[in-house]
Amino acid sequence: QEKEFNPNSTVQLRTLLFDYAGLKPSKKTPTGAPSTDAEVLKKLADEHEIPKHILSIRQKSKIKNTYLDKILPQLDSDDRLRTGFNIHSTTSGRLSSSGKMNMQQIPRDNPIVKGCIRAKEGNKIVAMDLTTAEVYVAAVLSNDKNLQGVFKEGGDFHGSIAKLVFNLKCKGEEVAKYYPTQRQAAKAVTFGIMYGAGAHKISEQVTKDSGEPFSKHDAQVVIDGYFKQFNKLKLWIDRSSKFIEENGFIYSYFGRKRRLPNVKSDNRGIRGHEVRSGLNFLVQSVASDINLLGAIDAHNMLKEVPFKADIFALVHDSILAEVEEDAIDAYKVLIRECVQKDRGLSIPGCPVGCDFDVGEDYSFGKFAKEYDI
Repeated sequence: QEKEFNPNSTVQLRTLLFDYAGLKPSKKTPTGAPSTDAEVLKKLADEHEIPKHILSIRQKSKIKNTYLDKILPQLDSDDRLRTGFNIHSTTSGRLSSSGKMNMQQIPRDNPIVKGCIRAKEGNKIVAMDLTTAEVYVAAVLSNDKNLQGVFKEGGDFHGSIAKLVFNLKCKGEEVAKYYPTQRQAAKAVTFGIMYGAGAHKISEQVTKDSGEPFSKHDAQVVIDGYFKQFNKLKLWIDRSSKFIEENGFIYSYFGRKRRLPNVKSDNRGIRGHEVRSGLNFLVQSVASDINLLGAIDAHNMLKEVPFKADIFALVHDSILAEVEEDAIDAYKVLIRECVQKDRGLSIPGCPVGCDFDVGEDYSFGKFAKEYDI
């Protein structure tokens, strides 16, 4: 019997998957009926095209209901949507976004919403991203010369880290080719240490990223080797952790105060979480402030230049602007100068790195590519 299919109908979905397509349910609901939840669909997607399409429909429906349906009614008279940013509403020291659209909660894994944020004709959207900013901040605050040396060397950052930690006999740029698992391990430790990631977490992350088993023992060996190579970083982490434990607060380089009263809790897990939050705050808030101060300087300088460029959003370690097409190179020079300004927090001769993306919309071509537009 022909009738319109409703992907939100559990009854119709069961009929489609288990009767029409002949798939086998991997689990049942509490009432004993075959389950059609996301976990089941992801497993079945390896066996048949239909579950893939259902997952895609669900994802797009969520994006439509959460974002797209709310955008058009809130457009201003010039067809623009304006947001706001707050410097005081997060404990992490990062900015938060509020207003007609939260720019910091736009989906990463689907380009639909980003594809709707477009530059007007004759302009481009330019995104400047600070590269490995939080690790850079840790290298400066800890005064770890070995870690600073990796930044000065340039090239493949994580490859160079792996080369040092594993004593690999190749160039840093060659590590990804010859020792991909070691590079993944070095990357996982680099990004995990400020979040208090232990051997178990590192083991899981490397196994997931490399596709090869990486034991907890192997992970601990990497962590030990990492801190042996970057011992001043380890001393700084230990010293900062002790301060948090003794005082219940910590100050960032720029003077932000993070209160961590639960560090006095009787619960060991809660105490550990507070210390990790404090360590994360030390680098995350500073990276965000470097970005913010750079954006403020750029905003003021843009008032005096002979071209048109408007900063419209800050998303963690990135600055988004709409720039006249003929002025993109000049804007890049200006924004780089502003964010790399020495505020007493720089590696000598090696300012924090900047990467750029340029496109007609905020997805930088991903929207057009995925939907063949």
